[in-house]
Amino acid sequence: MKKEYSFSICIPIYKGSHLLEAMLKSIFKQENFSNFEILIGDDNPPELKEEIEKTQKIIASFNDSRIKYHKNEKNLGYAVNLQQIVSRAQNDILFLMAQDDFLAKDALRKTHAAFLLDENIGVVTRPYFWFEDNIEKPVRAVLPYNIEKDSVISIFDGKKEFMKIFESVGQLSGLAYRREFLKIPFNEECFPAHIYPFAGILREHKCVFLKDYCVAVGIMDSQTRSVSSIYDLSPTKSWLKMYRTVFAEEKYSQQLKWGEEHILTNFMGLVQLKNYGKRGVLWKEIKILTKERPKNLLDLKFWFFAIGTSLAPRFILIPLVDWYKANIISKNLANIKFYT
Repeated sequence: MKKEYSFSICIPIYKGSHLLEAMLKSIFKQENFSNFEILIGDDNPPELKEEIEKTQKIIASFNDSRIKYHKNEKNLGYAVNLQQIVSRAQNDILFLMAQDDFLAKDALRKTHAAFLLDENIGVVTRPYFWFEDNIEKPVRAVLPYNIEKDSVISIFDGKKEFMKIFESVGQLSGLAYRREFLKIPFNEECFPAHIYPFAGILREHKCVFLKDYCVAVGIMDSQTRSVSSIYDLSPTKSWLKMYRTVFAEEKYSQQLKWGEEHILTNFMGLVQLKNYGKRGVLWKEIKILTKERPKNLLDLKFWFFAIGTSLAPRFILIPLVDWYKANIISKNLANIKFYT
């Protein structure tokens, strides 16, 4: 097993010049780890000349040869852009980062240490939190698997471990992949684009779930709130397709059942679709949840979200959800430590 791994930090950019400098600064603040390259894929279309120039000016201001910038000839979309970035990576570990997120100053060091825990470590995941305007005020979080230690786990350890891993991979920032173990490529469908290779590695290799919060995820600039077209292809169908592709073999039948249950009981996703998707998208998703898992019709939680999102007007639901996160959920997350 190697004593040190090199990282390729992969960053897709689209209309993100106002976010880019702060995000890059969080990378260059890393303590005791500098063996990385930064691969930026600029997916702004040619007509956004001013945005492209701002992006290039910010990158040039860092004057660091580790940044490798590539401008796509045309807009490829998030998933294909990510594919292209990853294809240019040269280092041992792929480390994903979004334009509106931040790394804790010890994130890369801790991720690197995780790969040294076992020679069969293929991927690393982490707890993380979302914030709105203030990074010091988390409003939602994916909690650690074990608050006491970094944990080496496998999708074969049990349902709890499987569910916890896949609960953590919806956001790409801070996920790390051992490149030599990649067998399934990054996909072209938006929501599970980065999850295909992660799940593929897990078929044969172990995962480390870090105990510390290494990533802060920005909410207000997220494209999930501003680009309604990303919901045109059902998130539920995309995740189901991913699980049914990656775990198609009989030896993964149990993992497939857990995966289907995981995504088909994610009723909270209906709120996001109602608030930011196009008209009609919500009802399509509700139909998928009932057709693919008829047991949902007997679940009171399903009916709460299905009826609530159907009846509540968007102009009421959006501020209500934001208020609930900022004033209720955040109170339970006050002890989160994030070192910038």
